[in-house]
Amino acid sequence: MSSSSLRAQHGVSIVEALVALLVLSIGMLGIAVMYLESVKANRTALSRTQAIQLVNDMADRIRANRGAGDKYTLTASSKLTGAIDYCTKNNCTSDQLANYDLLQWVDAVDKTLPHGGDGKTAPQGTITYTPGALTSDPGRYTIQASWKDAGSDDTLTTRLEFMQLGTT
Repeated sequence: MSSSSLRAQHGVSIVEALVALLVLSIGMLGIAVMYLESVKANRTALSRTQAIQLVNDMADRIRANRGAGDKYTLTASSKLTGAIDYCTKNNCTSDQLANYDLLQWVDAVDKTLPHGGDGKTAPQGTITYTPGALTSDPGRYTIQASWKDAGSDDTLTTRLEFMQLGTT
């Protein structure tokens, strides 16, 4: 045998180095994907938390203004009018306060919740009021906020239903 074939190997061959680099690269890509999914999940959780706060805020406003009844009805096509700060400067009737609350809530929904993946799909807030079958039955409100998160085509919704016990 020749002395060159018996010589022990020193160092790492180029093939071994490339395989190690490939394994490391795949691991780093996996970590990056997990990080991006974590960021997306956190963003969705934040949106859901904000929607819950908005819906609960509107429920509190309705409970505080018991006499307004169906004046809190809001559909996606509702056209609200009036100044957003009207009731902070003037004494308001129950109906005016309901309009003021709706104006403020719609503005808060628009400014707080995401505007969809394309940035053009505005969040929607709706409120339905169903009066009781009898005069002694409480009215029922359904408050809903819907939006699309960035990078998603799915519509997310938070809904709260409650009965307004008592009247004015």
